[in-house]
Amino acid sequence: MVTPTVTVEEDEESKRHRAMLLQSTKSFRATKARTLEVYCTTWNVGNKAPTLEAATGWLREARESADIIAIGAQEASYKRSKKNIKPESISKHVGDKEEYRSTLRKKGFWGSSKWTKIGMMAGGMFAGGVLAAPVGAAPGMMCGLFAGYITGKKVVNELKVRTHWFDFLFAAMGSQFVLLQSEILLQMRLTVFIRAELQSRVRTVKVGSKATGIGNLVGNKGGLLVHIEFDNGETIAFVSCHLAAHEGPKFFHARNEMVPEILCRSWADSVTKTAGAPPLLSDVNSAFFDASNEIISKVKGTGKKATDAFQAATGQAITLGGGFAAQKNQPLDLLNSTTHTFFMGDLNYRLDPGMILGNEWNTHWDKGAPEAKAEAKPEVDEVPLSKYPAARPVAKPGMMLEEEMEEELIVEASPFSVGRNAVIAHIQAKKFEALEKADQLKHAMRLGKVFTGFREMPLRFYPTFKRRGSKDHDKKSGLKCGPSNSNTGAKSESELAADPGTSAYYNEKRVPSWCDRVLVYSLPGAEDACQQVRYGARHDVKTSDHAPVFAIHRVTLRQLPAVNSLPRAELKFSQLRVTREFSSDEYVSSSAWVHIIVPHTRLVLPEASELSSKHVARSATDVASSSTANYEWSVNELPQIIVGFHETDNDAKVKQAKAAKSMFALTKSATDDDDEDLQPQTAADVKLGLEAYEKFQAVITLMDSRSGSKLGTAIIALSSKTFDVSLVLYSETVGRVSGAWSMIS
Repeated sequence: MVTPTVTVEEDEESKRHRAMLLQSTKSFRATKARTLEVYCTTWNVGNKAPTLEAATGWLREARESADIIAIGAQEASYKRSKKNIKPESISKHVGDKEEYRSTLRKKGFWGSSKWTKIGMMAGGMFAGGVLAAPVGAAPGMMCGLFAGYITGKKVVNELKVRTHWFDFLFAAMGSQFVLLQSEILLQMRLTVFIRAELQSRVRTVKVGSKATGIGNLVGNKGGLLVHIEFDNGETIAFVSCHLAAHEGPKFFHARNEMVPEILCRSWADSVTKTAGAPPLLSDVNSAFFDASNEIISKVKGTGKKATDAFQAATGQAITLGGGFAAQKNQPLDLLNSTTHTFFMGDLNYRLDPGMILGNEWNTHWDKGAPEAKAEAKPEVDEVPLSKYPAARPVAKPGMMLEEEMEEELIVEASPFSVGRNAVIAHIQAKKFEALEKADQLKHAMRLGKVFTGFREMPLRFYPTFKRRGSKDHDKKSGLKCGPSNSNTGAKSESELAADPGTSAYYNEKRVPSWCDRVLVYSLPGAEDACQQVRYGARHDVKTSDHAPVFAIHRVTLRQLPAVNSLPRAELKFSQLRVTREFSSDEYVSSSAWVHIIVPHTRLVLPEASELSSKHVARSATDVASSSTANYEWSVNELPQIIVGFHETDNDAKVKQAKAAKSMFALTKSATDDDDEDLQPQTAADVKLGLEAYEKFQAVITLMDSRSGSKLGTAIIALSSKTFDVSLVLYSETVGRVSGAWSMIS
């Protein structure tokens, strides 16, 4: 079916997307292959200050052999005290000759915490006086003064804690590592270090964040991003997150929903920053809320949600004059544009005891007596998502709580207790393979609900959550901790009597679980360039109820061909078929089109019409009431994808580069340096053959014809002559894409 598209003038968002998409035209640079050891580690700090053991064990091991170290932290806000370990004292314990000297601490009155408190008190007094003016300004000013003092005290503590945390990391890393970039979101931190001698190989760095906490605005849950581009064009991204806590199916669904939000928005809203720039410690407001991005996102999504609701209820499609939405170039997602993406954090997925006892999900969460159970819980897969809405509470003043230990009575014979005992028995027997089958994250990945295409090394270490702290041991187990530590002023927890993996080691109100994880996604064809080396936990760091988790990967920065060495060619399809599975709250698209691009193989970004297929209707053989839709394109309905170098592209390239730089300046985002984008290129002395394209990938994006919304993407290595791969929407499997193609000179 051929239908003319509607052409409209690009809005500001489309221009920004177009500027971002121009990154796909950047040429790889000819450099020697280099293998880097990448150390990813995540730790839920548990709102307790780190101790010397964390620096001398956990972090010292990281710097011994790693080239890049990415450190994700959650609940990293703690009480600042003079008894906290001094970063200067760490240097000698980690083998550094020179003592660390902080460059983050502000000096003088105007940079001190006193000025911050005075400012907050003055602001509170003024606001209180204005608000209470109709009934009497004086009482309002006094209330405002008090509120300002309390708020200022909390803000000052947060600023001091951030400084202490980064000073702690810098001291532990030593002089051989330099900060590449960092990002902060409330109590979360993501910090990436690189060996000093390798910093020159970094071309650009981007950072981003996405809050998914209370009201989907507050950063008590969410994700952080640091994205690195190396001098040869290879890219690595680190995403650190803190997902929804608690056990049970509705929280399981909430975690699954947060992952695509983080992958989408942290990348879409990312900005370029200078490599090595110090962390921004004073921006408290942006660290607490992600309101502006979220409001914009909600406004943009309101129209589509309303349209989907109407169409689902009536079965009638809403159209503007019966036409289709304009076909636009689609910006690449994080996973489609990054060679390797490491995703880590307190993911909060739990071990389900029902799978250990009876191979059933969600049967052993109840903590009451079996006879008190009113009715059996249904299988989570048999219950519609609306039955268990995502557990994201409405924002209320003062709601900043993390996972609390509720004071509820746990009956000894309850399904929870029986299930927890079974899990403990498996842990003590080191039956890790059986435990993996009961892991919610593995279950979600098998179902295709999240993390499609990601890899994780086998879990062969003791679960990292929820460990008993010193108070738990003293009060409940009668176990005593060691003497007071003079460095921290707190009880030493490095000598806890309970051994990892035992029942006494874990809190009795939680099922021990692998909440803290590290996964990696590599582009098709680049998987072998990211070798899994080691995966483990540091149970010797015991200040928190979580143990730090680390993963070591060996990443090869490949030698990739530059655009001017690629022969001019056409990627010609012989067939393309897409199957899309729609959920119950989605409208089944009656027609769709595909956008196809092969990044880094052209000097210029082609117009949308050159990369877009014709609109095709849903297959006539589909059952009308079915939630599965099939779309198929003939050869004549697919675009001609031109790749490779030709000197005629130079003029268009210069124009696009100038437009991109202007747009980045307009959006207050830094450019990529690259004056070379404005210089014409000539063909390389040695032209490669068509086999050079086997190192590249094509990105196919399925779009709804009516609304213009994205329905999923597939990324396929050009080395594949035929393909049948998953259609993925921000890491969730939503269908299949199959077809065949060939590269023609």
